[in-house]
Amino acid sequence: MLNVVTFHLMAIVYLGFLLLYIWFKASRKVNIAFYIVGLYFLSVVGSLFLDSSLAVPVENYSLYATSLFLILLSLFFIPTIMVDSAKIETIYCPNYSFFDIICCIFIFIGFISYLYFIPIVYELLTSLSDLRSLRGSLVGGEIYHEINTLYLFITLGCQFYPIVLLFYFHSVCYRPEKKWFNRLLLFSSTAYIVNVLAAVGRDGFVLWTMSYIFTYVLYANVLPTELKNKVKRTLALLLCVFSIFFFAISISRFYREGSIYFLFQYLLVYFSQQFGEFNQFVTVVKDENLDIVKIFPFTKLFIDSVDTKSLLTDHENFLSQYGFSKYVFKTFLGMFYENLGLTITFLLSCFLSFIFSIFSFLGPRKNIRLGKLIMITMFSQITLHGIFYYKLGYMVSNIYMLICLMLAFIFSFRLTLKKV
Repeated sequence: MLNVVTFHLMAIVYLGFLLLYIWFKASRKVNIAFYIVGLYFLSVVGSLFLDSSLAVPVENYSLYATSLFLILLSLFFIPTIMVDSAKIETIYCPNYSFFDIICCIFIFIGFISYLYFIPIVYELLTSLSDLRSLRGSLVGGEIYHEINTLYLFITLGCQFYPIVLLFYFHSVCYRPEKKWFNRLLLFSSTAYIVNVLAAVGRDGFVLWTMSYIFTYVLYANVLPTELKNKVKRTLALLLCVFSIFFFAISISRFYREGSIYFLFQYLLVYFSQQFGEFNQFVTVVKDENLDIVKIFPFTKLFIDSVDTKSLLTDHENFLSQYGFSKYVFKTFLGMFYENLGLTITFLLSCFLSFIFSIFSFLGPRKNIRLGKLIMITMFSQITLHGIFYYKLGYMVSNIYMLICLMLAFIFSFRLTLKKV
């Protein structure tokens, strides 16, 4: 009978060989595929060191679930592997007039976001001792601040941080003389962090950092050495600042009875529970409960939703039936499987893999237009941030994706602004 270590080793060996393939294919350089696959590799490795009280029970692993996890992941890895960003030599922006306009919009939204969320975040940070109970009330469906049109607009703007970072790196690379403009772009990208902090979340620090590193790797081959060092120093400085807030929230929520060991374990769970939780859900839950709205919220416009259960009620019902929570990180694939079922999840994975493979193919040319990078960045978000869960399953995220398609079109062709 296979044991839990065997399932982990299967995933580790497979992802390890995939990393070696990507490494040699990219002529021993780190590209975006190596970065993303490497994160999943480290996540699975980390899960081997989880305390038994926090890990998924041995009997909830299966060969079927592990194989499904690796097959579906591979479908999403294919387009990213095809990009081979380490071979890009030139990134071309067809029109800098539009580029500057879009950047100014991003900067404006960034400042508005800080003005709106900073008072909320300040009140939260002065209540660190009660963050655990406050977080519980949020999961239960209560909102800590008012939801209005301005909040929804700002939240939509904050979703663009991966694209803002893409524009920042492009401007730093090709227009380094615009120092203050570039700094404002970088600052505006961090608006997503305060947006998430306003809901007592740590995800903003993690996801922003992951996107920053992703975009750096994407541009690494075209960045001059001096700029590379500057970008690394900027990241190191920001990580120091982020760490203060991240660990303050983590300690407030998880540090109990002086146990440093379990504080570390809860941090490890954050990054490494996904493989086990995916196995558990696929192995234990046999009844498919299709809810396409949770993955594609725009379908609310065409589908009448009759599910009025709160998150807390849904959590309690599921927990009583299966003995574990479904509101845990099980990767974006786990969310697809939970809400779409196996057949639709597999068909969707094949479809997205095929469509984005077309956009990702670079061919013999080593120069690429900014529009294509917007598409690559948007698709890569699924797997990059999806190491936790599907991050684009919100209405504002669906709008964000549609606008990204428009931006990709604008920056794929040379357009001109007519003078009036």
